[in-house]
Amino acid sequence: MERGWNVSRDGIRLDPTLQAMDVLFDGVRVWSFHPARDGAEEADGWVVPWPAALLSFLDGVARVTVRPIGSAVAAYDEEVTFGASGDRVSVRDGAGQPLVVDKGGRLQASFASASPESRRQLVEVVRQVLAGLREKAGLEAFLSFGCLLGAVREGRLIGHDSDADVSYLSRHTHPFDIARESRAAQRVLASLGYEIARMSADDFKIWAHLPDGQRVGIDVFGAYHFGGRLHMLPNVRGDLDRSALLPTSTVTLEGLEVVAPARPEELLEVIYGSGWRVPDPSFRYEHPVDITRHMAGYWQGARRGRRVWNEFYRSANADRVPQEQSAFAEWVAERLPPGATVVDVGQGNGRDSVWFAGRGFRVTGLDFAPGAIERARSLADQHGASATFGALNLNSPRSVLIAGSRLAFADTPAHLCARFLIDGLPLQSRRDLWLLASMAQRRGGRTFLEFRTHRSRGEPTVFRRPRRRHLDPDVVVGEIESRGGRVVERVEGRGLARFRNEDPDVCRLVVRWNE
Repeated sequence: MERGWNVSRDGIRLDPTLQAMDVLFDGVRVWSFHPARDGAEEADGWVVPWPAALLSFLDGVARVTVRPIGSAVAAYDEEVTFGASGDRVSVRDGAGQPLVVDKGGRLQASFASASPESRRQLVEVVRQVLAGLREKAGLEAFLSFGCLLGAVREGRLIGHDSDADVSYLSRHTHPFDIARESRAAQRVLASLGYEIARMSADDFKIWAHLPDGQRVGIDVFGAYHFGGRLHMLPNVRGDLDRSALLPTSTVTLEGLEVVAPARPEELLEVIYGSGWRVPDPSFRYEHPVDITRHMAGYWQGARRGRRVWNEFYRSANADRVPQEQSAFAEWVAERLPPGATVVDVGQGNGRDSVWFAGRGFRVTGLDFAPGAIERARSLADQHGASATFGALNLNSPRSVLIAGSRLAFADTPAHLCARFLIDGLPLQSRRDLWLLASMAQRRGGRTFLEFRTHRSRGEPTVFRRPRRRHLDPDVVVGEIESRGGRVVERVEGRGLARFRNEDPDVCRLVVRWNE
C-alpha cells in the first residue's frame, strides 16, 4: 500500500499525481475518479471527497479497495469503518441491485450487474425505439453516446454505463421547429405504449423494464446544425457535417444489428475526444461554458433543480422527513370550508396531502420531482387516502399554463397550498406560480404560503441540500400585488415550523386573486 493513503467519511487522501482510480466496497465497484480533477489540497494532504450521492450510504464497515482503472493491483485495500454502525456498507437499490456513481454524479445500476439476457433485451428495446422514430415519426435516428461507444469498441454495452442513448438529426434549424419536432416524436412513441418522461425541450427519456427487475432509461436526444456546426443534446458541439451521420450504417451490439451513424468513429471523437478507444470509467464531460449556456438557454431551463430534488427523495435522507402533517397544514385547515378542494403545490413526500384527504378535503398534490411523486403515492396507499398526485414544473411555462387552465375550468375553485416551496424557486418560477394561482382562483379560493425569511439566512439546517433561498416577506408581497393578488393575512416569526434543531423564522401568507 502506498504511503500517505487514508480513507474516511471525509474522503480519500492520496497522491494527486496518480492516474484515474476505481473504488470498490467489498469487491463491488461503486465509483471511479481522477485525483487531480476531483480532489483538492487540504491541511493533511490531497483529498478527494466522496460524491454527494454516496454520503447517505457511508455508515458501517466496508473493505475499501482503490486501484488504477483496468488494473487488478490495489493501491489501497483496507477495512474501513464509516460512522457508528457495525453493519456492512451496502450501496444497493430497493430491489437489491448494486449501484454505482455515474459520470453525472448520480447513483445508477450499471450494466456490469445486468444478466446477458437483460442486456440483450435492452438492445432489442433500443432497436424498437429506433424503428419507431424512423418509421413512425419519420426521423433519421441512430445509436449514440455510450451504446455507440460500446458497440464500436467491443460489440457490448459498457459495463460501467447505466443507460442507453439514441439521437436523431433534425430536419430543422430554428429552435421552435426543433422543439415541436421532439414533442411530435414523443407523442408518436407514447402512442406505441412507451413510458416516457420529458427531460428538456429537445430530449426525452423512455423507460425500459428488464427481466431482472432493473429499469433502464433510453434517452432520445435531438441533434441539429447551427452556425455550420453540429449540436447534439445534452451538451455536444463539433465540426461534423451531415455526411458523417447520414445515410446511416449499422453496428453490432450484444449480438444484434443496430442503426448507427454513417461514420461512427467521427461522432465518437466529437463526443469523447481523441482517446475514446481507451475505456475510462472516471470519464466526465468537460464542456466549454459557451456550449453549456447555449444548450441551457435553448432547451434545458425547465430542468433546473429537478435532479437535486429527485435525488433527495430517492435517498435515505427522505426517510428522515416526518410523515405526520405539518403545523402549516393544520393552520390552513382551520381556514378552509368543509370538503374544499386543495391543491398541494410542491407536495414533497405527500404528508400534508394525505392528512388533508383524511379530513374530507378533495386533494391533489403536484410536484416536479418523480421521486417525490412516488413517495407521496406510496404514503397515500399506506393510509388509504384518496389524494391524487401529478406533475407540475414551475420552470416550464407550458406546464404552468396547462395546469392553470385545468384548474380554472374545474367544477369548484381550488385552494392552493405551498409550504416551503417559494424559497426553493428562482424569481421567474415564483412569477409563474403567481400566474398559476391567478388562473386557478379567478372564481374563488385562496393561496396559502409558508416560506423561510431573510432573518434565517445562514442558520444551520438538518439537510444541507437542496439549498434554500431566504426571502424578504415584503419583496414576496410586492411580487404578489404586482400580479394582481391581495394579501389578506400575514403571520411571521419563529416557533411556527420547528424541525429537530431547526426553528427558522418563517412567513405565512393568505392571498386572494379574485378581488
